[in-house]
Amino acid sequence: MRTPISAPKPLWNLRAPATLVAALALAAAPLAAGASDPIALGKPKTFDDAVAALERATGAKGEPVELGGKPVPPGEGRAFPVDGATAERLLSGSHASFRTAGLYLFRLERSFGIAGEKDPVVLLKTADRDAVVRRVGTSSAKTGATTESIVAWLDALAKDEPFELTEVGVDYLAGRFARAPKDPEAVARRCVAIAPDLVAARASTFGLLVEEIRSTHTLYLIF
Repeated sequence: MRTPISAPKPLWNLRAPATLVAALALAAAPLAAGASDPIALGKPKTFDDAVAALERATGAKGEPVELGGKPVPPGEGRAFPVDGATAERLLSGSHASFRTAGLYLFRLERSFGIAGEKDPVVLLKTADRDAVVRRVGTSSAKTGATTESIVAWLDALAKDEPFELTEVGVDYLAGRFARAPKDPEAVARRCVAIAPDLVAARASTFGLLVEEIRSTHTLYLIF
């Protein structure tokens, strides 16, 4: 029996801000044509149908997953370890259609191309973004940002600037705004207020953050 995939230990504090530029670029990178086209799966009728469709599309067997230190019942969640490019293709092509079916497809962690490492893409039997964040337990011991304060921040932002959250990790969140934010600089300042490591030790990083929000509609937070 395989050991359940669990939320990884935080890696961002080792990488931020030195690799923030690369991380933002990855979050916003457009898909190349051909083999990098989105994997657009139709709206599944059931959770089991979704699992079967993901297994066929990726060749990865759905595995048990632990979130927030607790095992997720197999009828409520599965993890699919895939390479980073496949994870991006799945999320860009199928996150929205799965959510309309009452399911949430998201990336739990990025491998950043490390040899032999995979990105766990998780399927949960819920369409509730806040429930997913709570189940993963996204928080920051460093800044004191709790899971509930992060959920409240996301809800407030969504009222002003709607977005889809496609990555939910123990210490990071990522997604895209539904449209170009009205005031990218104001959005960037809101992001920095809850996730100061976005610009820690590099003044020039704030300008990059503003430009990514403006040009690619990227939402990206590290805690």
